[in-house]
Amino acid sequence: MANMVDYLVWRGELSLEASPWNAIDGLLMATLSYLNFHGIQDARGWTMQEAKRLDLVIESPDASFQPRKDAFIGMADSIRFGESRMHHFIAMTDEASSMQFSAMCIDLPDGTMAVAFRGTDNTLVGWREDFDMAYRTWVPGQEAAAYYLTQAANITDRPLRLAGHSKGGNLAVYAASAVPADIQDRIEGIWSYDGPGMNRQVSTGEGYKRIRDKIHSYIPQTSIIGLLMDYYTPYTVVHSVATGLSQHDPMSWQVYGGKFEEMESIDRKAEIVCETFHEWLQNSTPEQRGTFVDTLFKMADTTNATKMSELLNEKFRSFRKMYGGRKELDPETRRVFNRLMAQAVTLWFGNVVDHVRGQKEEGVDERHWTTMPPEE
Repeated sequence: MANMVDYLVWRGELSLEASPWNAIDGLLMATLSYLNFHGIQDARGWTMQEAKRLDLVIESPDASFQPRKDAFIGMADSIRFGESRMHHFIAMTDEASSMQFSAMCIDLPDGTMAVAFRGTDNTLVGWREDFDMAYRTWVPGQEAAAYYLTQAANITDRPLRLAGHSKGGNLAVYAASAVPADIQDRIEGIWSYDGPGMNRQVSTGEGYKRIRDKIHSYIPQTSIIGLLMDYYTPYTVVHSVATGLSQHDPMSWQVYGGKFEEMESIDRKAEIVCETFHEWLQNSTPEQRGTFVDTLFKMADTTNATKMSELLNEKFRSFRKMYGGRKELDPETRRVFNRLMAQAVTLWFGNVVDHVRGQKEEGVDERHWTTMPPEE
């Protein structure tokens, strides 16, 4: 088993001129954006070698911190990325507007500039913004991404590469679709790693159509996040050694040499969830979806949690408390919330039943099934 950190051991001694940019390089840029650094907010910033030598990485208790730091150290020690200069880093969280946004620029040795957008962090504000995408034309983080990309493009004449994991992939695509055409022409590609798609208004717009062919989408075999809304096609399915939602962590994505280990298609579990979510979107109005999201986070407020990990800790005790808090909602809001929850469960169960029925018709013994297909 090997991941992007192993890739740096194998390929780190090859410059970008000797071995041109590839999708794993983009994932490393996206991963780098999750780290916080001292001193790279200004225009000059620091090279990765300098940032490692001066120990500019800001420590974090997040469980994902150390693997990401290991990836950074591998980049800093490599010929491929060591002299890359990180600059114009920004990180902001605004509870009033439900915005969580972070991005950074990296001048690469091959004369291009990567713009990396951070995905959702552990804050409930960040997760609220993700849920808001289900019913809003745009969210504040997307507008911030478009503004950031415009300003970044104005400080250099380098060709641009955009990258992001999770919500960061969505921000990269949205920003590319929203900037002026002259900036779009300078974009060599947009790399989205299990990033949710666009809403219909954006995906049918002229700006999106101009950059659509520049999108490179990578998702794990049981992708959920990367198949939300109008997701990006064609996409490449990457083999992950994790299970379920844990496949969203790109540290579990397998590489061999300079490529991802690819799979022919997503598995049926991912298809079922994708079908369910899209049916829910089609059968509910934006107002209903907005009510659902508002209610969900009102219940989260009753737990006094500020981070997603706090809701899911202690064997989901806080989450159960949150769901129990729906009784305190006003009757109309509670009625709508319960109806939408029931609709989602019914759709999901119906999709599972349809799949089991199809398997039976093909001669598969359904006694081996619980509610989901067995692992392949």
